[in-house]
Amino acid sequence: MQASEGLCLFLHHISALCGYLCMKRATIFVLAFVASLSYSCRQSKTDSEKAPAVSVAPETVAEISGPQVLLIYPGSKQADSLKRIIGAEAFYRLSDQNGSHFNELRNNLAGTGIATHVSESTRFRFIADDGAITITDLSRSDSPWQVLIFTGKGTPTLASPENAFQQACSLFDLPDLFDLPEKDISHTTSKDFKKPVKTNIPAYNPSDAREDTLPTPTAPLFTETNLRLILPPGVKPPSNRNETSGFRVVTSYISPEQRFGLIFENDIFSNTDRYYTNGVKLDYTAPGLINQPVNRLMLPPGHNSIVHASLSLHHAMFTPFTTKNPPLLDGDRPYASTLFLRYSQTSECAEEGIILTSAIEAGVIGDAALGRYFQKSVHATVPTNDEPLGWETQIRNDLVLSYAAGISKIMLQNRNTEVSAAGSAKAGTLHTYAAMGVEARAGVFTSMKTKLPVSNAELSKKTEKWQYGISGGLEFRLIGYDASLQGGVFNRNNIYTLRSKDIERLVAAMHLGIFARYRKLGIQVSQNYLSREIREGRHHFWGQIGLDYTW
Repeated sequence: MQASEGLCLFLHHISALCGYLCMKRATIFVLAFVASLSYSCRQSKTDSEKAPAVSVAPETVAEISGPQVLLIYPGSKQADSLKRIIGAEAFYRLSDQNGSHFNELRNNLAGTGIATHVSESTRFRFIADDGAITITDLSRSDSPWQVLIFTGKGTPTLASPENAFQQACSLFDLPDLFDLPEKDISHTTSKDFKKPVKTNIPAYNPSDAREDTLPTPTAPLFTETNLRLILPPGVKPPSNRNETSGFRVVTSYISPEQRFGLIFENDIFSNTDRYYTNGVKLDYTAPGLINQPVNRLMLPPGHNSIVHASLSLHHAMFTPFTTKNPPLLDGDRPYASTLFLRYSQTSECAEEGIILTSAIEAGVIGDAALGRYFQKSVHATVPTNDEPLGWETQIRNDLVLSYAAGISKIMLQNRNTEVSAAGSAKAGTLHTYAAMGVEARAGVFTSMKTKLPVSNAELSKKTEKWQYGISGGLEFRLIGYDASLQGGVFNRNNIYTLRSKDIERLVAAMHLGIFARYRKLGIQVSQNYLSREIREGRHHFWGQIGLDYTW
C-alpha cells in the first residue's frame, strides 16, 4: 500500500472496529461453545496386583468455608462396590469399626466449638480465609471412611478415623486430653470441654475376611488445586505451600497487572500491497478475566506461577499478488478477511523458566469480517489509489473456532540477554499447524522469568524505569490447514480457493525489531518475514508497530 493509504487505513480501522464491537455473533458463539463443553477429571492407572479402587460417577463439588471437621462415609454406590470386592461381612465389620471412631470423634469435639459434619461426597472445594482455593477428590482413596480437618487456613488435612482426634487437637491448638492427668482437666481453656473417652475398638484383622480385602491406604490422595488468589498487602501466604498431608499444593498468583495494547501491521513498510496486507489487534489484560467460564478450557498453570488473562480482538486482510487487476483465479492467493475474539491465559513459572500459553478463538471469515468494506472505503478516500478489484471472489462467510497452546523455555539468561526455545500448536477451522522456534532479546529489560512473589506488594512493585533493546525470532511451521487459502470448513460454496497440493506445508517466519518502555508506556517496531505459502507465490515482508499501556 501507499503511505497515505496505509495511514488512512489504520485510522479507518480504529473507528470502524469500534463501531463493529456491537456485533455479538462471535461472542454469543463463544458462550454457547463453552456451555456445551463438560469438564472431565483425569484418572490414574491402577496397580493390577492391588484390589481395584472404588470409582463413582462425577458429582457436584461441595463448597466448604470456615473451620470444621468432615466425616466422610461411603455412598450407596461405593458401599455396593466394596461389598463386591471384600464381601458383605467384611464391609459391615469395617463400617461398624469406623462408625465407632466417628462417634467417638464427634463426642470428643462436642464441647470445643469445632463443627463436625457428615458427608457422603467425594469432592469438596475448600475456601480459606485468605482466598486460597483447594479442590479435593476422595474418589481414588482406597478407603471411603476418611476425615478432613479444615482450620479455615491453607489446605485441609486428611486423617484416618482412628487418628483424627489427635490431629484435630494439634491443628486447632487443643490440648490432647488423653495425656493429661485427671486433676489437670479443670485447667483447660474450654470449660465445657470434657475429657474424651477412649473406646476399646478391636482392630480389624484382614485375615477375618476374604483375601481380596480392602487394603489400608498407603498412597497419597489425588488432589487438584485452583489458582491461589492474590493476598492483601502485608499478608504472608500460608506456610504449607508444598507437599502436606498428602496434598499436592500448587500456589499460583493472579497478576494484578492491567494492560491495554494496540498492534498495527501493514506491508506499507515494504512498499507492497499483497498477501497479508493489513492487520489490527486490540488487547486488554486484567485480573478479573481469570474468573470467566472459558478459563476452564485453558491449560492449568504451572507450579508456583504468575498467571495473566487477556481478551483481544483481531482483524486481518489478505489479497492476491495485485489488487489493480481482476484476480487470475489460478495459483494466486484468494481475497480473504477474518475477524475474531481471542481469550488467552499465560502462566509464568519462575522456578523452571517456563511460560505456558493457551487460547481459544471464535469469530468469522468472509464478507462478515468487513475486509472489503475497509479496503474499498480507504481507497475511495485517496484519489491516487485505484479501487481494489476482485473482492467479490473472496472466501465466503464461515465460522472461525480454534484452540491454541504453546510453551516457551528460557535456555540462556544473563543480565542483558535472554534466549528461549518455543513450541506451539493450533487446531481449528481457521488454522491448523505445529511450530517450533527460538526467541531472543538483548538490552535493558525486565526478564520474562518473573520471581515468585511472597506478597501482593512484591508482585506489584515497580519495574525498571527505562527498558529498551532489540528482539528477534525464527520459527518453522508445519501447515495442516489454512482457511484463508482453502476456504472455511463448513461453507464450501466458494468461487475460488486453493487446492491442498498448491499449498506449501513447511514455511519459515522471522521477525527483527526494537522495543522501548518508560514506566507504564511501551512501544515496539519490527519487520516480519514469511516464506512463500503457496507453490506459485513469493515470500512476503510486512512491518509492525505496537503500543501498550500498563497499570
